[in-house]
Amino acid sequence: MKRILVAALVSGVLAGPAMAQDGSTLEEDRAGVEAAARDYMEGALFANADRMTRAVHPGLTKVVVGRNRLTGRQFLSYNTATLLVEWVRSAEERMANVDKNVDVTIFDIDTRLATARAIGSLWYDFLQLAKIDGEWRIVNILWAPNRVVGPNRSAAEEEARVVPDARDSAQVMAQALNYIEGSFTGDAGRMESALHPELTKVMLAYDPTTHRPYLRTMGASDLIEETLAGMGMVPEDEWHIDVEIQDVSRGIASVKVTSSMYIDYLQMGKVNGTWKIVNVLWVPNPERPRLRPSLRR
Repeated sequence: MKRILVAALVSGVLAGPAMAQDGSTLEEDRAGVEAAARDYMEGALFANADRMTRAVHPGLTKVVVGRNRLTGRQFLSYNTATLLVEWVRSAEERMANVDKNVDVTIFDIDTRLATARAIGSLWYDFLQLAKIDGEWRIVNILWAPNRVVGPNRSAAEEEARVVPDARDSAQVMAQALNYIEGSFTGDAGRMESALHPELTKVMLAYDPTTHRPYLRTMGASDLIEETLAGMGMVPEDEWHIDVEIQDVSRGIASVKVTSSMYIDYLQMGKVNGTWKIVNVLWVPNPERPRLRPSLRR
């Protein structure tokens, strides 16, 4: 079968089977994902550390594209679960007069993974979640300020940041294809061009003896070297690639890439004018028969 390519900007569209692999219904998983997203965003707005702790996985990676005040260049700034919870513990005074309304959109739920967007008055966050021991936890976050105001930013510049042009979506699509097709063809140059050097790639894996879930993490250099070694090569007529752009806004993007081999959720940031993959959450595609045992509990 030839490659299937789909590009879609979605809002409030939920895909996935009616019944999950662990027997839960789509409605139950949807409720769990939304609860985690709300615990995360409302936990920050209401300075509720217990809700934040409940929402995030201890191995959380949270990223924002920052800018150096002296050089003007952009870089990735990181936060961890423990730092985030401690920030929330001390945030009551800072959050006292902040609008507490939160909007949550679930983009997708598939194979114990999910993606969502949580918008508060201050923040615009893309979330990647995994279902671990029956609980939905946030594993990766890429966020941006919801509004950037100040004397150095015009209304036109702010509108351009919030509403991307067609070139942004095209570049996001191109980088998603560089990532998956680079792997399938053993083209390390394409793979490297798609990745930020500080990429965090997380797999929801299962111990073959205990069948218990855990997170396995790798970086950009691991992935590039594996690609160079041809470890992920697949004949083109077996790719079955589908790319779905879930949202592009404020210099960040959320994308799903489904192929015969993998289900990959990508978070991309526009860093110094170039879109790069910052976070990945993935599992082997359960429709590939010889990989099914590794996904069982």
